[in-house]
Amino acid sequence: MPIVVKATGSDSTHDVIKKFKKAAAERDIVQRTKNRRYFVKPSQERAQKKTEMRRLKKRARALKKQKNISQAALVRIHERLSTQ
Repeated sequence: MPIVVKATGSDSTHDVIKKFKKAAAERDIVQRTKNRRYFVKPSQERAQKKTEMRRLKKRARALKKQKNISQAALVRIHERLSTQ
């Protein structure tokens, strides 16, 4: 689906470009394009996912041991763990 950014009367060219970049970032267009640049075998994708999960779990354990860590940081890590 194409991204359509409409300029209002008071928007400059820079403002419209900023709106476009923000819309592209929200839809992860740049990241998906970078990911599709090279073919990655399914076994490599699974291995990458597995190592990322392992890293996130280790990070969560390390953060729990710290005394002054915010609860929001732990929640974000657990959300990433649950979405994958």
